[in-house]
Amino acid sequence: MSGAPVTSLNAVITEILRSRDFEVSERDGLLFGKKGGNEVVFFLVSEGGKDSVDLPDRFKDFRGRKVVASLKHLPDSLVEEIDPTVIYWDREAIALEIGRTRIEGIVGEHDHGLVDELIADDYPKMVSPEELDRVQSAEVGERIVRPIVDIKDVKEISRQTVGGFRFRLELVPYFVYKYACDLYVDGKRIGKEEGQLSVNALTKKVETWDEKVEIVYTLEQNHKRLEPALDAEEARSLAEQEVVRHHTSEREVIRDSGQATVMERKIVSPKEDEIVLEDMGIFYAPIWCVEGIHGVMIVNAGTGKIISEDYYKI
Repeated sequence: MSGAPVTSLNAVITEILRSRDFEVSERDGLLFGKKGGNEVVFFLVSEGGKDSVDLPDRFKDFRGRKVVASLKHLPDSLVEEIDPTVIYWDREAIALEIGRTRIEGIVGEHDHGLVDELIADDYPKMVSPEELDRVQSAEVGERIVRPIVDIKDVKEISRQTVGGFRFRLELVPYFVYKYACDLYVDGKRIGKEEGQLSVNALTKKVETWDEKVEIVYTLEQNHKRLEPALDAEEARSLAEQEVVRHHTSEREVIRDSGQATVMERKIVSPKEDEIVLEDMGIFYAPIWCVEGIHGVMIVNAGTGKIISEDYYKI
């Protein structure tokens, strides 16, 4: 997309490493990452020259992982000459990985990425069809907001923006509550408020919840159900705090003293210990995570609303 900033390979790899809490340093034109006992060195190939690809030979005693990363196309003959102990990241691999980091930052859930393979030898790189069927069958019966945006729709939405090429449908968990609270001014009850709200179980963001939303219990589209990152007690506390915040305001109150009518500005607020919360359970919002050649996009499949767009150019 025109106007998107050009991101250097150095900056891209640094962002990828820091997304997994690596300490990043640079010396002699090479990029080093360290996390606990795990170390990795990146050889950044700018022009695709043979000398650059031969750089790993200078670090035969380096105990960590070695990666050659290039945004330029390297001839197959040159790639085949790379030491088999050295990992090669091409443009497509880098684009997928930077897309993952951006989506994780927006959605709040960590997905498996290439960096995980650098630091865990026993990490499962593939899921068998049998395991996938087992996981998907376990999701039947969850309360899911009915999607109104399907794969065709999201491809069209992203085609003219981020240039989408990878699409994931994820189910984001929300703790949903009905609430009721009395409103007070100077300790005197003046009214009552009711409503529904939800707590995003990944980002902890509290939002209003549409009580008229249509619910389904299974989806035909392949998807991944995300697990809550906070417990019910913390979610309830966040909901109570939001009810107080949302219904606390300054209002003009008219007071008749008998001799004169006085208008004062008073704080109207509920009492947190009197808020009545009805736990409605966990509901799942379907979210399209789109990775593209120009950036990433998050689309709420239940409403059709674009939640976020993050453009980049590498």
